[in-house]
Amino acid sequence: MKLLPGLIVSTLVSVASAQAQSSAPQKPVRILIANGKLGSVVDAPLYFKLLQVTLAAGQSTAFLGGHAMVYPTAGAVTIEIDGEAKTLQDGDGGFIPAGKKAMLKAGAGRAATFFEFLLVADGALAKPPNGKPAVVTELYQTPEPIRGLKAGPHEFTMTRVIAPPRLPAPPMHHRSGAALYYVLSGSGLLKMTDRSEPRARGAIQYEPGDFVHSWQNAGDAPLILLQANLSAEGTPEIIFLP
Repeated sequence: MKLLPGLIVSTLVSVASAQAQSSAPQKPVRILIANGKLGSVVDAPLYFKLLQVTLAAGQSTAFLGGHAMVYPTAGAVTIEIDGEAKTLQDGDGGFIPAGKKAMLKAGAGRAATFFEFLLVADGALAKPPNGKPAVVTELYQTPEPIRGLKAGPHEFTMTRVIAPPRLPAPPMHHRSGAALYYVLSGSGLLKMTDRSEPRARGAIQYEPGDFVHSWQNAGDAPLILLQANLSAEGTPEIIFLP
């Protein structure tokens, strides 16, 4: 079989391109799934709170609380605010502004379980945001108010972070605001200035603004993190150390 010169060149270019792609350093994939705008975060001390909520098929619950990010882990949940409805499934996120009354309803086919990542003022910490018949489990609350927040508009976002297997740790860094992480799957190492600690599926990690660290996936499966982040508008979420 005789190969044409053009075909040989094309084949060599394709092979070289594939080799270059395979040797390129991998990076975590960050997927923004929900975004909320906050006018002020200094009117009262704020806390992060994480709830797990379950509704039987077809059931609904009223929500009235702080700013909330909703993320379903089983089934589907529909959020209705001011007559507008949005249905979320696994991998989707939704934002509920503080002070807005929302209705959350499970799909008719199966029960829905979802996370609520909350930003709650200190005066409302004891008030349950969800009404019956929701089954609510509190998973975490920051031990103290989020420190270091400044005046001005902020962004409250939810991001899914996927770190490929055997990914080297990025440079040490800290948040410009604060974040709350949940390990959805896989396992990783949380590297700090003086030690490293494992974080497995289901682990919850609070990162105040002065917490210097780095995440590493040293395992053979992807590490998938769910991140609720608070940062000043127009400011990078992550500040890498020089």
